[in-house]
Amino acid sequence: MTRCALISGRGMGLMHGGNFHNHPDAEVVAVCDMDSELLAKAEEQFGAPGYPSIEELLANCDAELVLLIVNETRRIPPLRQLLAAGRNVFTEKPLCGLEGQYRLREPDLAIAAPAISAWRDSELKFGIDFNYRFMHHFRKLHDDVAEGRLGEVRMVHARAHFNCWSHVIDQILWTMGTPVWVSVIGDANEAGGWRRLIHMGWENGAIGSLNGTNLWGHDDHPLRVMVLGDEAYAEARGLEGWYCRKKANSSEHLELWEAEAGNPEMPESFKRMADGVIKAMATDSPFPADGEAAWNELLFEAAVHRSALQNGARVFLADVESAAFV
Repeated sequence: MTRCALISGRGMGLMHGGNFHNHPDAEVVAVCDMDSELLAKAEEQFGAPGYPSIEELLANCDAELVLLIVNETRRIPPLRQLLAAGRNVFTEKPLCGLEGQYRLREPDLAIAAPAISAWRDSELKFGIDFNYRFMHHFRKLHDDVAEGRLGEVRMVHARAHFNCWSHVIDQILWTMGTPVWVSVIGDANEAGGWRRLIHMGWENGAIGSLNGTNLWGHDDHPLRVMVLGDEAYAEARGLEGWYCRKKANSSEHLELWEAEAGNPEMPESFKRMADGVIKAMATDSPFPADGEAAWNELLFEAAVHRSALQNGARVFLADVESAAFV
């Protein structure tokens, strides 16, 4: 049985806490929130003692897994505190963003770097909620690439509404690996979620593009990821569940999958992620999306930000990473 402590009394925190608490092999044994009303709400939902500070939680609770579901603008200090206390941590995405999740910037990478270093130097488990990995259509895309059913991958094309932005980046990195370089068209000083047209390249010669804006609606799917190989190409769309694989240079269907009406993939993906984390705790294995996944998504965004500030210059991710640890 994995004993969990939840840091959050807000909606997303209660949702994550519920998915862990309702799992047969886990339970939430303590809650924490500095807001007394939110803390009382969490105490009532989980029937667990509550603490108004992380210091009091650590002093009174020996839970081996902490669910840190706080905002990305203030996530790194408590993460470092929990790691220093020897606790395994599961958190939300993105890892850090002082201006919010739609405006990740290179300075965010430097803020997160000490936490990543501390985790890498420890034997603790740390992971992030990239739950889209647990949607069947995105898993199909990943597996078709990994198992060679598309042949040699030549190109990637993706787009997303900013509500799915961190996830679409993770999907590309999870399926393709981290690119070597990025180049972006867009004004990083534009208010709100600044529009981005990103080009990228991988060591094996594959190239790709990713477009982001919050101007799209959700009627034509809030995200799409297509991977094109020399034998076949495939696309995963949306939050409900749709996947198609076709023969290269052809419209011949090789596979078509769609979720049953009334059974969208999105809600179940959170439960599957919780299950994956709990199984990792039981088997002493890495979390389904561990600290490297959290870091790589932030590294990608930091490189995009640097490129935008340099008028679309080609920026190498290795250079951005090195600068973050100076």
